[in-house]
Amino acid sequence: MNAARLLAVSAALAATLIVTAVATAAAPLSPAGWSLTPAGQQASVLVGPGLAGPWGLALSPDGASALVSSSGTAAEFESVERFSLSSLDRTGLVAYDGAKGESVFYGVAYSPDGKHAWASGGGQNVVHVFDVGPGGPTERAAIPAGTFPAGIAYGTTPLGPRLYVANNLGGAPFTTGSYEDPPGHAVTIIDPSTNAITATVDLGAALDPFGVAFNRDGTKAYVTQWMGRSVAVIDTKTQKLTGTIELSPAANPLQADHPNAIAANPQRAELYTANANSDTVSVIDSTSDRLVATIDVGLVHGGPKGSMPEGLGVSPDGRTLYVALAGENAVAVVSLDDRRTLGFIPTAWYPSGVAATADGHSLIVINTNGMGAGPNRCGGVLNPLPPGSCSGDQYVGSMIRGSVEKIAVPDSAQLARYTEQVRENNRAADRNAKPDWLGGIRHVIYIIKENRTYDQVFGNLPRGNGDPAIDLFKDDSAPNHRELARRFTLLDNNYVDAEVSADGHPWSVQGIATDYVDKTWPFDYASAFYRSYNSEFVPLAQQFATEPLASDPNVPRSAAAATAGYIWDDAFDHGVSFRDYGEATPWDDPGSCSGPKEFSDLTRLSSRFGEHVDPKFPGWNLGCSDHEVREPEWEREFKQFVQHDDLPGLEIVYFPNDHNAGTSPGSATPQSYMADNDLALGQLVDTVSHSKYWQSTAIIVVEDDAQDGPDHVDGHRAPALVISPYTQTGKVDSTHYDTGSALATLEGLLGLPPMSTYDARAARMWPSFARTPNLRPYDAIQPAIVPFGDSHAPLNSSSAPLAALSAQMDFTKPDAAPEALLNEAIWKSVKGAGSQMPAPRHTLAGGPTRDADDGG
Repeated sequence: MNAARLLAVSAALAATLIVTAVATAAAPLSPAGWSLTPAGQQASVLVGPGLAGPWGLALSPDGASALVSSSGTAAEFESVERFSLSSLDRTGLVAYDGAKGESVFYGVAYSPDGKHAWASGGGQNVVHVFDVGPGGPTERAAIPAGTFPAGIAYGTTPLGPRLYVANNLGGAPFTTGSYEDPPGHAVTIIDPSTNAITATVDLGAALDPFGVAFNRDGTKAYVTQWMGRSVAVIDTKTQKLTGTIELSPAANPLQADHPNAIAANPQRAELYTANANSDTVSVIDSTSDRLVATIDVGLVHGGPKGSMPEGLGVSPDGRTLYVALAGENAVAVVSLDDRRTLGFIPTAWYPSGVAATADGHSLIVINTNGMGAGPNRCGGVLNPLPPGSCSGDQYVGSMIRGSVEKIAVPDSAQLARYTEQVRENNRAADRNAKPDWLGGIRHVIYIIKENRTYDQVFGNLPRGNGDPAIDLFKDDSAPNHRELARRFTLLDNNYVDAEVSADGHPWSVQGIATDYVDKTWPFDYASAFYRSYNSEFVPLAQQFATEPLASDPNVPRSAAAATAGYIWDDAFDHGVSFRDYGEATPWDDPGSCSGPKEFSDLTRLSSRFGEHVDPKFPGWNLGCSDHEVREPEWEREFKQFVQHDDLPGLEIVYFPNDHNAGTSPGSATPQSYMADNDLALGQLVDTVSHSKYWQSTAIIVVEDDAQDGPDHVDGHRAPALVISPYTQTGKVDSTHYDTGSALATLEGLLGLPPMSTYDARAARMWPSFARTPNLRPYDAIQPAIVPFGDSHAPLNSSSAPLAALSAQMDFTKPDAAPEALLNEAIWKSVKGAGSQMPAPRHTLAGGPTRDADDGG
């Protein structure tokens, strides 16, 4: 936490770190390059279980403490924790071991006397029941409560006290196919005095119910339909569904998409929903049960979406609504008297919940990502580690710790200053117009690869900010990557916005990961697999007609898709031709490399909009060589485009084999897989650069995430390349770039508008370009290590490091293998069975500050 001043280490449980943010030039950055200058005092957890991605927040009735439920990273332990609101000490902890099938998710509630509490059990399919005393919460029961309990609310109803629990899923994962979880359609009602289930209310359409709240007198319960842009209403006396409140008209899905959190006003007959995909809050009159207003809470009104409201808190006097904007690292302050946003308060990274204290003087905020990742020079190796080596979790998918933040409610003058700070932090006013002299580029080939860090591939290049000690893939296995970086432009300060592939692919083709993706991917990456991997290809039958594409109400979307859709939708809507090779297509049969058996059904990739997907190009399948199968198929079509003079404006090409299969006996070694991926990239650039399209084409290369290895700057730093005659300069560009930058540059070159706040505000890669093109072609380099796909490629033996464990890993779909173990296998395969990763060294988050053109 390089931009935070250490104040004290709590004696409570010896794990809570309290910090106060300092707004300085050295403020830490999110991967997007946005400064983190939280306004309040924070508490986080240094070691052991706790605050692994907090999602749920409830304040005790006496105003003394906050109860927080955490399940938001790929951690072994989920948790329910209590924090003192006066000191921010952690005063209680209940940890849940995913390896034993234990879980919590989002929902948490107190009884009116503060002596009892409940938390939704997520993948455990229970509601946890706690006694709350001086020592903190102690679990005394677990009530079976449907499938994947999410939101939970306590209310005094005409039938007495009741707990209403939203069942987010309608059955166990994988039961309706290998890509999707059955959506829920029910609410479980529990009598808290007996722990008995008194009723299950069927909400009708299966739309993933999420948040729950009661009206002021407890006569009605309201449930957000996460995938329905609606709220279900339940009569608490009859325990029956009485109706549904539509939050968006069918013709305007952006008005209120993905309603998640819901909160009631303590003084008025109103409820509010946070609509994550729309940057709005819906206002419901609980007397008439109708929508009465929709409030824009985005930082930039009318701009692309991405502020992501995910948490709501109402002031005790009922006049002010506080909205946690996960996408802006801020809380929006909304006047309920005149339905307008007054300003914004900066927080740590990804605030997901907010509550006002009983006196109205303070806000309590939970931040899912806290102050970020930082260096992971040990790259996710297994614990326990040898003495004197790496300490703590070093896997980017689980090393991020969340925080609890306490902020004094600002007066109008302070709020105005905070608002300007948020705008400055998030570059809300930045614009990066394409230079006029780049008008000659009319084609972009966008290459997406898998999971490498900057230091693994470029760590020992002398002119960049690398760490030679942790460079695994050098000139023998990655000669084309490295020569392209030397000859064109070396980007040594580039970051992926994702932690894993489940959010990495949405980031790579949407410019954002939705709240659905952020909340659910950890349940496919932790010790127990509670949800399926459903953020890439999803069959049409498992998409939602209630979730239409913003530009076409007749096009459905999957739960993971943003309302604006994908980069191919952006191209379609603006008349740019496109072709897809392997991205967002079904996973192939491991025994076949003939391409997917079906076309993709994701929005405009559907065949009803034209044949935009190459059916012969394999998607994810580590049994298919990048340089022997994928690149030749792309090249076959490219030569046809050259012949017919009709190269699409945008090509999306998936080369996944830099992921590799660890040390599985009989599989190619990690270096051989990297050589395969490297040669495919070199061959593609070679082909383009020797064609008539070279002078009008830019090739942009990204990793979807950087989870499979170490980096001495940050666990999100990844190699990226921008290759064109205009970038053949040999310089170093140390501008802070991210996944959004790659998309923004692509969009700028093709004249496409941004899809989200992230690509709208991202730093374009224009400093990497020169005014005068250099048309020298590129000749692919044959790696010294025989690449996978060739007959003599080196294979892992049964005695390879961690071979027996690698043999048990699942490589049939992305990221199914345990990443920490895979990373250890990759390291030892390259460095030797007895090798140890170097001890981590601390580096300022955000990387180097060298000028873009100083040559290193």
